[in-house]
Amino acid sequence: MKKILSLFLLIILLLSTNKVVNASHYLNYEELEIHKGKLISQYTNSELKKHYKVVDKRKFSGWKVKTINNRAKATFISDTVFSYYNDGYTPIDYTYKSEETADTKFSFSTTGSIGLKTSKNEKGFKNGLDGSLKMTYSQSGSTKKKESVDLKFQVDPGTQVNLYYYGEGRLTNGVAARYIFWIRLDRGGYEVFEVSTKYHRLEKVRIWKKLFLI
Repeated sequence: MKKILSLFLLIILLLSTNKVVNASHYLNYEELEIHKGKLISQYTNSELKKHYKVVDKRKFSGWKVKTINNRAKATFISDTVFSYYNDGYTPIDYTYKSEETADTKFSFSTTGSIGLKTSKNEKGFKNGLDGSLKMTYSQSGSTKKKESVDLKFQVDPGTQVNLYYYGEGRLTNGVAARYIFWIRLDRGGYEVFEVSTKYHRLEKVRIWKKLFLI
């Protein structure tokens, strides 16, 4: 009996956990700010209750969808490339070179029993939810290109230089339920993040708040 109960709890935990696609997913960004709205995982059960009421009204067949945020503006820092600091008394010259593969893509996540497509050439939601959402994202999900980075800069005494990826995007999310013969088969939250722009940003910050003369 205990084994059956443990297995049941494990299934519930897996179904309620956000499902994501890859390591460069927006949920793995160092910083993500939604200007108006929030991630589907940040809504409480009581907040989602009124939205689920819309999709819980059964239908003969297909998806019922309730959008919460529609292409809400967002800014992000996906990852820090490097961080150099100079706690000495003379400037330090640095050269940074790199060839990277940059990509502009759509990222997806779900909660509940809604599934994700995980094949290399096809991304999105399973069981026809893409069509019900009437979204215009590319099924391939990404446009890859190579770019070279060649930077020469000087780190002044008492300063730190940071290079990171900064970008802007759009967030769409909501809840959905799928029915066949009035029987509900899937129910949960969906979310799409679209990267609009992404580029390197170099900043210099002071690490010495005060300079004391001895």
